[in-house]
Amino acid sequence: MASGGAPVRHITRRSDGLLIGGVSAGTRIDVWTSANGGASWQLRGSVANNPAVQFGDVMMRAIPGTRTIFCAFRELSNGQWRITVTRSDNDGDHWVYDSTVIGPVSRFVGAPYLFQRANGDLQVYYDSEPLAAQRGYPGHQWIAMQGRSGTTGAWTAYGVVAVAWDKRAGALNREGMPTVVQLGGDRLMAVVEGVEPFATGGAHANVINAVQSWDGGRTWDESLRRTVYRSRVDSGSGRRYNAYVPSAIRVGNGPVGVAFCTDEDKAGPPDSASAPVPQRNCHVGYVSTTVNFETWSAPSAVWTATSRNYTPGLFERASNDVIVLIDALGDNRVLRR
Repeated sequence: MASGGAPVRHITRRSDGLLIGGVSAGTRIDVWTSANGGASWQLRGSVANNPAVQFGDVMMRAIPGTRTIFCAFRELSNGQWRITVTRSDNDGDHWVYDSTVIGPVSRFVGAPYLFQRANGDLQVYYDSEPLAAQRGYPGHQWIAMQGRSGTTGAWTAYGVVAVAWDKRAGALNREGMPTVVQLGGDRLMAVVEGVEPFATGGAHANVINAVQSWDGGRTWDESLRRTVYRSRVDSGSGRRYNAYVPSAIRVGNGPVGVAFCTDEDKAGPPDSASAPVPQRNCHVGYVSTTVNFETWSAPSAVWTATSRNYTPGLFERASNDVIVLIDALGDNRVLRR
């Protein structure tokens, strides 16, 4: 699919088999569905529409065995951020407000990721500057998790969990864009975009990190924190190229695969990790776990035909049948299988 509308980053499957996902269109959230496994997509209404709100980071999660789909997203209004959840009980055809996870707050929160634990609890992982600041690290950004008992009620069943971060003295932690996969039972892996904890060549490049939990996300094992991928260092500038916006899935009940953006193929110095997305150079790469869930393969290329891309999203249509949707910016998406 060389061009055309489609979801961004996250796809889920309706009870009737159609694929469904959302995308922010600024002051509204559009819904897209596919009846042919993602080869083409049709616009199917909207989740929200409010000229006073900027929406972003749309993520949908279908609840197996039901027609219920949850949609989480960030909102920005009057300089305040919040994470909001809406719900559809008819496979995404109509949506109602469900809850606010956090907000309004003046420090950034965003990129919510909905995950259903093995016991049925619904959790939401998200970027949180407020949590880092509350615990003495202003200017840092951590991954927070809140959860429900089952799929309804307040997001208080777990308190506010801080997913593990680099605790070395002087380390910078700016982590975000989480995805979470189940490794078996209550063993989970969270894969996140981060920055180098210590600068290389005077700058903190984007890197991909992962950490594991043995108890369904209640606590996170510091000993299993790993750097999934860090790009090479540019010999001219001494700075490291970037690896960012990861999407992780478990493939065929086997290895974990991660797609990500990187600028390491470009000529000249790396992009700034804080550069606006449309100005960044990006090809899409892929790595996977090897003999265990702590070791990672060398990268392979997913998409190199264009250099302005963002937010690859992996989805397994059937066992070992994986597609990736890449935001080609504007209204275009790239589909690869």
